[in-house]
Amino acid sequence: MLNEIQMAFASITGAKNIAEGLIAARDTGKIAEATASLLARLIEVQSAVLAIQSEQASLQDELARTKKEKLELEEKLAQRVSGAEQFVGYEFAEIAYGNVHAYAQKPDEKGFRKAPYLCATCHSEGKYSVLNFQKATDKHPSRLVCPAVTSHALALPRGAWTAQNLGNPASQS
Repeated sequence: MLNEIQMAFASITGAKNIAEGLIAARDTGKIAEATASLLARLIEVQSAVLAIQSEQASLQDELARTKKEKLELEEKLAQRVSGAEQFVGYEFAEIAYGNVHAYAQKPDEKGFRKAPYLCATCHSEGKYSVLNFQKATDKHPSRLVCPAVTSHALALPRGAWTAQNLGNPASQS
């Protein structure tokens, strides 16, 4: 009987070992499954971090471009403001009959505009360019020519302008 008890005890010990092995195998499977799940989640998080870093780099580039553009615009504004000071007292006006326009000094108390007249195209670019009078020739009528860009010229209709007539009454503007 002792032998049977020893055998029963050995069987119980064997069953216990088998159960422990099965539990360990089950736990190893669970651990492997949990590890795989954690690794998959880690890859997802890592991909999200890379996407965020890429977006951040893009936003930083855009911010740098915007800051550079802002500085350029501020410089242009400062140039325009300082350039605008040289145009104080001038306005866009008809300076001769026939729809001839340039920037001219505002009329005096008698209603006359006085030279110099400024090139409207150059004025829009912030440049101060005084138009020069050229007498009529066989090839062209009298005209006002910009010295900075000779293609900026105003043809003056015959009788609308003379070298002595440096201003028109403001009422005719």
